[in-house]
Amino acid sequence: MKIYSKLLAASSLSLCSLTASAGLLDYNLVLSGNLTGAVHVEGATFVGGNLSSTQLSEFNHKDFTPANPASFDGLEVAGNVSGQMKIMHGETASYGTKSVGAQIECVGSVNCTTGGVDLSAKKTALSGEMTSLSETYKNLAANATASVNGNQVKLKYTGTDSLAVFNLNASDIFFQNSGIELILGSATKAIINVSGNLDVLNTNLNGGWNYSNTLWNFYNATTVDFNHMAVRGSVIAANANVFDAAGFDGSLYAKSYTNTSLREIHGFFWTPPVIETEEVPEPSLLVLLLSGLGMLGLTRLRRRK
Repeated sequence: MKIYSKLLAASSLSLCSLTASAGLLDYNLVLSGNLTGAVHVEGATFVGGNLSSTQLSEFNHKDFTPANPASFDGLEVAGNVSGQMKIMHGETASYGTKSVGAQIECVGSVNCTTGGVDLSAKKTALSGEMTSLSETYKNLAANATASVNGNQVKLKYTGTDSLAVFNLNASDIFFQNSGIELILGSATKAIINVSGNLDVLNTNLNGGWNYSNTLWNFYNATTVDFNHMAVRGSVIAANANVFDAAGFDGSLYAKSYTNTSLREIHGFFWTPPVIETEEVPEPSLLVLLLSGLGMLGLTRLRRRK
């Protein structure tokens, strides 16, 4: 029995890092569709559709572009580029097409833009990573809760794990004039899974938030309208058109983003946690283990005779 227990344990337990590959998480802003408006992004940006800059947009403000690969661009646009923009810190820009009159300036770099680049494969890969990461987090078991007292909402974790997981409905916490506070206790990271579309009605995120360790996962939303709310933490909204945040203290990964005035996306990057999981052994493996144990028992029986 002891031998069987050890063999079964060895076959069924594993330690998994449930993360996207480094590709998606190297970016401060990833959209599978369009970017419309004006932004200042502290890190690198990938736009899978068209980029229409309505004011001067600036990318890679804080020089967060990864060292490897060396050809990593501060701005990549799979579709068409229009408007005026700067790419900071000597980084480059690549795109599919460019409208007449579009201006792309690369600070500290000469001949820094490349047109006619096919980014469709990267778009597909990043979009797949975004969806996979969102689905992974959606399926985590909740271990933290939300309490509502009047218009005050507390997202509170009281356990001893390092990761707090919330599974919430958008309408339960983002209601008119609500104030949301995050209380993590001993946890160092928070994943806040939110179901439903979002239309913020004068909601504020209050108290102390660890921006780089907080992730909002709007896993089934098609519309996320922040209505000028300041977002604290990173956001995944893989299938959603996102509108009008007052700014992001974190990264944004979404279908599209549209704003009506210049907004900043700060480089508080989400670092995924390592999550322990148990894998049930395949039937063929169990059969093999039991067969081996049966042969071992038969051999011992023959020796006794």
